[in-house]
Amino acid sequence: MFLLWLTYILNFVDRQLMTILLEPIKLEFGASDTAMGFLSGFAFALFYASLGVPVARLADRWSRRNVIAISVGLWSAMTAVCGLAGSFWQLALARVGVGIGEAGGTPPSHSLIADYFPLQNRATALSIHATATQFGILIGMLGGAVVAAQYGWRMAFILFGIPGVIVALLVAFTVKEPVRESPLNNSSMLADIKHIWALPGFSLIATAGATTALAAYGLGTWSPSFLIRTHGLSLVETGLLLGGAGALSGIIGAVTGGILCDRLSKRDKRWQLWLPAGGAFATAPLMLAFLLWPESQQFTVGDYRVPVAIIFTLLGGVVAAFWLGPTYAAIQTLSPGNMRAQAAAIFLFMFNLVGMGLGPLVIGVLSDVLEPGFGVDSLRYAMAISLSLVLLGGVLFLRAAPRYVTASSAA
Repeated sequence: MFLLWLTYILNFVDRQLMTILLEPIKLEFGASDTAMGFLSGFAFALFYASLGVPVARLADRWSRRNVIAISVGLWSAMTAVCGLAGSFWQLALARVGVGIGEAGGTPPSHSLIADYFPLQNRATALSIHATATQFGILIGMLGGAVVAAQYGWRMAFILFGIPGVIVALLVAFTVKEPVRESPLNNSSMLADIKHIWALPGFSLIATAGATTALAAYGLGTWSPSFLIRTHGLSLVETGLLLGGAGALSGIIGAVTGGILCDRLSKRDKRWQLWLPAGGAFATAPLMLAFLLWPESQQFTVGDYRVPVAIIFTLLGGVVAAFWLGPTYAAIQTLSPGNMRAQAAAIFLFMFNLVGMGLGPLVIGVLSDVLEPGFGVDSLRYAMAISLSLVLLGGVLFLRAAPRYVTASSAA
C-alpha cells in the first residue's frame, strides 16, 4: 500500500511540475495561453486517457504489479526528457511520453487496493491512497518552484524524473499481487467496456466526475498563473501557497471524506455519492470568492506575501477533495473483480480526457478570447466561468446515488 501511494505521489509530481512552470516555459518559447493549455492538458491527456483502458485490461489479465512497475519507470524517464526539450513541440512530444507511461499507474493500483481491503474500509483506504495527489502537488509545486528559481525549469524536470526509476524497481520486487477471487474472462475488450458502462449508475458517476474535473483541472492548472499575474506573487511564493497550504487542505479533505463516507454509508448507501455532490456544491462559491476577492487585500507571513483570497481556495480544497475516496470506492464496488482495473480506467478515461485534456485548454482559450476586453483579468473571468460545471457535476452525482444503491446491493 505504501509503495502504491508513493508511485501515485510521483504520478502527480510530474503533472504539477508543468503547472508551476507554465509561466517560465511560456516566456522561453513565446507561447500563447491557448498553446500552454494544450501543452499542460490535451497533449498529455489524450494518450494518458486513451491508453488507460487497454493497459488496464492487460493488468486484469496479467500482473497488476508488473504493469505499475513498467509504467512508473517509463513516465519518470520521460519526465526527465522534458528537461532536454529544445522547442515547444519537442516538449509536447515528451509530455505525450509521460502520458503514455502514466496510463498504467492508477487503475491497477485501485484494483489491488480493492483486493487488499474489505468493502467497509474501502473508501477510507482509497482516500488515503488519494492523499498522494496532494503530496504530489506539494512536492511538485514547491520543489519545482524552488529548483526552477535556482537552476531553471529544465533542471526541475530532470531532477524529479530520476527517483521514479528506483521506485519502479522497488514495486517490481516487493509489491504483493493477491490471488484473484474472480476467474479471468475471455470476452473482448469492447464487450467488457459495454458491460461496465451498463452497470447501473456507472455512466452517471463517470459523467459527473468528468464534468467536475473539467473545472477542477482547469482551475488547478491555471491557479499559479492567476496568482502570479493578478496578485503579483513570485514563483516561490506561489509554490509555497498552492503546494504547501493547498496540499494540506486537500489531504484533510480526502481523508475526512473517506472516513465520513464509510461511516455515513453504513446508515444509507446513498452517502457514497451524496458526499461528493455536497463537496461540489460547497466548492463552487468558495472558489468564486478566491477568484474575485480584491488583489489589494494581502498580509505577510515572515518575508512572504499572502493574498486574503488564498483562504477561500484552501477551504475549497478541503470540500473539493471529498469526492476522491467515495467515488473511487463506488466504482470498485460496482465492478466485477476481474474487471476492476478496466472499470477504473474507463472512469479515468472520461475524467482525464475531459478534465485534464479540455479543462486547461478551455480556460486558456477563454482567457485569450477575453484578453482584449479584460486585459490581465481575462484569466480570472475565464476561470470563474468554468465553475458552473462544478455545480452540474454535483447534480449528476445526486442523480447517480439511487442507481448506485440498487446495483451495489445486488453486488
